Amino acid sequence: MFFGFSRRARLLALSVSVFALLLTADAVARPSDRFSTPQAPPSVAPVDDLPALLRRAEAGNAEAQYQVGVIHQFSLGVPRDDAAARGWFAKAAAQDHPRALGSLGYMLIAGAGGPPDAAGAERALRRAGELGEATAWANLAELILQSRPAEAKEAMALLERAVAAGAVNARYRLGRLLTEGEVVPADPSRGRKLLESAAEDGNPFADAYLAYVVLEARDEAQAARGFAWARRAAAAELAAGLNELGRYYMAGFGTPRDPSRAATAFAAAAAQGEPSGWYNLALLHSGPQYGLLNLAQARQDAIRAADMGHIPAAALAGQMLFKAEGGPRDRAGALPYLRRAAEGGIDNAQNLLASILFNGEGVPADQTAAMDWWEKAAAQGHGAAVNNFATYLATGRGRPADPARAQKLIAAQAEAGYAPSQFRWGLWQELGWQGTRKDLPAAIGWFRRAAENGHASGAFKYAAYLEAGEGIAADLPAARHWYGVGADGGNADAQFQLARMLEAGEGGAADPAAARRWLERAALQGHPEALFVLGDLTYRGEANISGGRPADPVRGWAYLRLAEEFGMTEAAGNRRYIESRLLPSELARAAATAQQLAAGIRREREDE
Repeated sequence: MFFGFSRRARLLALSVSVFALLLTADAVARPSDRFSTPQAPPSVAPVDDLPALLRRAEAGNAEAQYQVGVIHQFSLGVPRDDAAARGWFAKAAAQDHPRALGSLGYMLIAGAGGPPDAAGAERALRRAGELGEATAWANLAELILQSRPAEAKEAMALLERAVAAGAVNARYRLGRLLTEGEVVPADPSRGRKLLESAAEDGNPFADAYLAYVVLEARDEAQAARGFAWARRAAAAELAAGLNELGRYYMAGFGTPRDPSRAATAFAAAAAQGEPSGWYNLALLHSGPQYGLLNLAQARQDAIRAADMGHIPAAALAGQMLFKAEGGPRDRAGALPYLRRAAEGGIDNAQNLLASILFNGEGVPADQTAAMDWWEKAAAQGHGAAVNNFATYLATGRGRPADPARAQKLIAAQAEAGYAPSQFRWGLWQELGWQGTRKDLPAAIGWFRRAAENGHASGAFKYAAYLEAGEGIAADLPAARHWYGVGADGGNADAQFQLARMLEAGEGGAADPAAARRWLERAALQGHPEALFVLGDLTYRGEANISGGRPADPVRGWAYLRLAEEFGMTEAAGNRRYIESRLLPSELARAAATAQQLAAGIRREREDE
């Protein structure tokens, strides 16, 4: 899924500074959508006589001091200079200039032009509000919510006061809070009205958020409006708007899918320092469905976003580094990203980090820590994490054994429709594993449900019972069908059994050519029996399953050698028999062929 706004991190897709603590003394954060300047640049034009304005400001005229501050803040005829703007706002604020007080409070919050000063910001904003600057009440409310969340009631009263006084930014913020229902009880109807009102009055953050809400809900009836809101926010050159516009083009929602336009919008957002722009570019470049596949570029984009503090990007960067996607494997480089993402609550990162720690891949093994991460991911409903946590909980690895809890976890995930858990729960019931009540009919039922959900190993197990007629009525055509499902899903056992049935004409018409293809696919995955049979057939050049291919003792020896390596000890005698009939040069070619085949098997397994 491409990245937009998050309920967990409310505005991660708009700006890292939105959820970062703006008040720390050791970092200068960019202004976010939560805090609004009292004076927007479109309504302020460069002055015709700046020297005259400066003379009035230096003479102590508060309005002139404020105007000079605005000029420096918005680069109106002079280079941007936040420190100078902050200084002039402070001078005017000392004379109780309402908008200067509001602007000073805003800059003190953001740490623009100097260090952050939460206490000074609160004093300035409160005084500005008392003097009638409604935007200041909204910014003060946000400051309280961020620094003293226990005082949310006061903050909401201030927002309501600002809304009543006509502050557009207050309508946007209150609309968001009522929509999300995290700080106050949700009131989606009023929230939507406030947001739409703010958007119509020119608040681009409201445009961007409304676009996000519509896209996340996949509200087809509102798709055209959502796209229009995204375009308007993007036209305001708002990074969040550009990001949302890219998402609409990426999804083909409210507009035809256009990955190229999506990439352009994301790049424009990224150019403004928006990490979600880089992250969404990474998704575009890593998703083959978008036609812009470039894993090396995706890896760079993900790392760039992650280095800017984007948590989901850290998960993607860690995965790509660890799994050698888009570049060489870098386990040491992957771990910091995965830890950051796991600590940020990304379940995929928690699951991968747990696997790394459990197996000691590039780090000392720590099964206790691994189980902690799996438990966190499992609590979010991550299927693979549930399977791993429950399996090792049942056996007491990294945790005291608790088979009863493990069974409940797996059973619940299976009932929820997660195919790997359905398959695993079937195995536990089939074997009576770790105290699970043995129940073959129930196990077969779970294998069937897993198979119906596309689980290749579940399809193989279900087909095997259908063929054997054990615990269920025998049905060879159905067995052949489900072996086919498992084979298509990449299960080597299913591929081998399907080849056998196709060659013998069991459960349907014989098809030697198809049998040979499936046999070779199973062999390429290192299936020992498939390698053994293929070696024998290749040596003898039998016409039935091999479709009339001539004998090839060299390649036959290679298949048998690999069958032996993968555990088929019976292959050794056949290999030695062929070996005794090969010339030294042929034996050398056979050994080289075996090495080539083994390399292909390793690649196949790595791709799984």
